Amino acid sequence: MSKKNKKTLLLALSFYAIAFQVIAQNYKPINKQFIEELITTKIAMDRSGDFKDRYTIQLFYGEREKAIDTKENYDLLSLAWKSELRWAEPYHTVWVGSYRSRLEADRALLEIKEKFTGALVVKP
Repeated sequence: MSKKNKKTLLLALSFYAIAFQVIAQNYKPINKQFIEELITTKIAMDRSGDFKDRYTIQLFYGEREKAIDTKENYDLLSLAWKSELRWAEPYHTVWVGSYRSRLEADRALLEIKEKFTGALVVKP
């Protein structure tokens, strides 16, 4: 090996060692309270349905006036699930509930289908 190659190799190794040392020194201890807050927030978001991997029941899809009537009729029944009027181009939809599994949605659908025969389970 020539003298120039040895110098280049030594220089590269020293840069590597310095960079490795700098990276290795950037350690921050993890705050357990912060992790607990993150877990609590995640659980709350799961329960509220903030994630889009949920099932819902669609009561109506069509014109705005009929959608509003359908939502009002559902709200008068005072069932356990909250209804929501949404715009899904080119029509309005009425959705009910946010369910973690298809089984939960199907159970609710059985109860809702007694009054709204056109209801169906969707995954938005």
